[in-house]
Amino acid sequence: MTKRGLEPAPRDQTVPEAEEDTYLPPRKTVHPSERLKWTRRFYLTLIWMLVLLTAALFVWGFKVDA
Repeated sequence: MTKRGLEPAPRDQTVPEAEEDTYLPPRKTVHPSERLKWTRRFYLTLIWMLVLLTAALFVWGFKVDA
């Protein structure tokens, strides 16, 4: 029984349950992963930080020697 006191309609037993459900695509198709994009950004950031640190240390080293 439902909340309104009515019996649910009898289901036709000839239709398989898989055909009754609405088809939904896999989650990966709907929401593709951004892992590669963020991984690339992460490594590019690390490389730029290393380059800037190296340049800053060279500048600092030349200033101390002068």
